[in-house]
Amino acid sequence: MEKGVSFLMSDLLDELTDDPTSGASGIYIKVLNHIVLGYLKGEDLPDLIREKAGDMISLNYLADRLQAAPLFRQKEVAKELQKQVRADSTTAGIQLYKALANSKNIILCHSNSGSVRRALEHRKNRIETIYQTHSKPGKEGREAAKLLKANGFQVKLIADSRIPAAIKDGAVPVMGADCITQTFFVNKIGSASIVERALEAGITPVVVVGSEKTCTETTYGDRPDSELFERIPLDKIRLIVGSSTYRMPRDRKRLWRMLEETDKK
Repeated sequence: MEKGVSFLMSDLLDELTDDPTSGASGIYIKVLNHIVLGYLKGEDLPDLIREKAGDMISLNYLADRLQAAPLFRQKEVAKELQKQVRADSTTAGIQLYKALANSKNIILCHSNSGSVRRALEHRKNRIETIYQTHSKPGKEGREAAKLLKANGFQVKLIADSRIPAAIKDGAVPVMGADCITQTFFVNKIGSASIVERALEAGITPVVVVGSEKTCTETTYGDRPDSELFERIPLDKIRLIVGSSTYRMPRDRKRLWRMLEETDKK
């Protein structure tokens, strides 16, 4: 690949990955779309994606998939992963429907999760209210609230300090994740406090994540590097990964097997 082309692709990846309001899922999908359209391609592409990935496990997953495929199959790999996102979203929506069956149909969202938003499409006529936090310090919750309202949901944008009141109202935290490992998930700062308060109130938090964000703790290493994200124990989480739901700690061994299999791909 010509050096100038690599620089152009690097600039494009900078533009895609530096988006302060899109979650990791949104960035991942944008990169897939640009590969399918032919704007991102070539031998250097896996390495360029890894350079920009940072804490985003989904981009590292994409780089590994591209690295393992012949150069001429890059578009096909991206198309396959687009289908995987759609399949995960559909089945995660069904699993979320089951997870919220005994709730008051009031949920609490934090940050801006594309995985959660796509799964919620399957409960559009059943969710009474979505409490969406501002999600300091980036306040990407404002963008999430706009997108949820545009999709027909009743949304209350609340200050992060109002989280206890939302949980007292019976809101079930439904959050995304930048990574899932054997014992923890990684999400925007403030998530650990939300989980703790929900469990104190007898509410089981739900985490919705695409299969591209799963990995073993060995693979994840010492991340996250960004101080805007934190590790939250899986202890009593209801975890939805595509078509499967893992109720922790009951399904711990089943989750671990899935993570090991994903790492081998």
